[in-house]
Amino acid sequence: MSTTPGEPETAVVRVRLPIHHPPAELRTAVGCAAFLGIVLAGAAGLLAWLRSGDRVVHLVAPVLGLLALLCFCVKPMLGRYIRRHGAMVTARVEFGPDGFRQPLEDKTTLVLPWDDVRRFTFREGQPGGRVALTVSLEDEAASRNLNRDCRHKSEDGFILSSALAREEAEKALAAIERYRPGLARWNSKNVRRGGFGVPNPVKRLVKRWSADQARTLVRAEQASAGRLFVLWAAWLAVIADFVAPAFFDIPPGIPLPVAIAIWVFLYLTRYRGDSGEFVMTADAITWRPEEGDPVRVQRTDLARLTVEPSAKKATRHYVSVHATLRRGGDRPLAAKVSPGAAKNVMRLVKA
Repeated sequence: MSTTPGEPETAVVRVRLPIHHPPAELRTAVGCAAFLGIVLAGAAGLLAWLRSGDRVVHLVAPVLGLLALLCFCVKPMLGRYIRRHGAMVTARVEFGPDGFRQPLEDKTTLVLPWDDVRRFTFREGQPGGRVALTVSLEDEAASRNLNRDCRHKSEDGFILSSALAREEAEKALAAIERYRPGLARWNSKNVRRGGFGVPNPVKRLVKRWSADQARTLVRAEQASAGRLFVLWAAWLAVIADFVAPAFFDIPPGIPLPVAIAIWVFLYLTRYRGDSGEFVMTADAITWRPEEGDPVRVQRTDLARLTVEPSAKKATRHYVSVHATLRRGGDRPLAAKVSPGAAKNVMRLVKA
């Protein structure tokens, strides 16, 4: 990647930045995989039903069933990969004298000037020892100088990366401090200084802010233990439904109806509430939706949390979570989440 003519090579600092993937695109990928899984499962069921006496089918049907299971496991596997690696796509960005530089696919470079930046925020505590990086801007108009993939908001600003490698984060922090000292904030590195304003040089004795250490996340779709048991039993029943005819003498009319009934049950009882998570810290409670702006309530302003029944759809029940403030008034947090998630949030607030 070339620099501006006449500019020394050391003038820019290159950083590998895992891009926060848009939730809509993830849902599309997961939906396509789920559709393929249904097709494979249906094909396996038809083979077992129509050609039950063929020995080849006894091998092909279980393979198709296992492939269908893998398709339905794309969502948890994709979620785990993204939590560990930050994103499916990693970009190479630069911090230079003119600002935050983002090379684009058309070989041009989009530059966010330093004067448009209010603060870069680094937050530790991500899976795998990684660091989240956000940027808050002086005004909304400055977002035109951000890549569209980086225009997803959080409580700290626009998300540049949700899981930046620690060494890359250290490199980015050093570059920011080099060009604009004081513009970056690393939450878990905020230390309490002594009477002379000098932190203790011994790392073990550095006292960190407790509010940035304790963070508990509660996913909106968090299911109860009973529902998780039923879902896992259903997955195991689907596998057994296609594998059993290869080893046992089962009438050909049974496997396909059983498989269809299980798939219909899983489809009707899927989670269709709001996507996001509750972030519980020592000083605040934040509802962080996957799409839209986060809602933050300080614990000092909170009188209590209330849960009310929300809309019912198919065979699932949902609840809404509201914050009752000490000065009066009701502030909605989440409109439609699972009862299990709301129960855990209420328990953590009372703890």
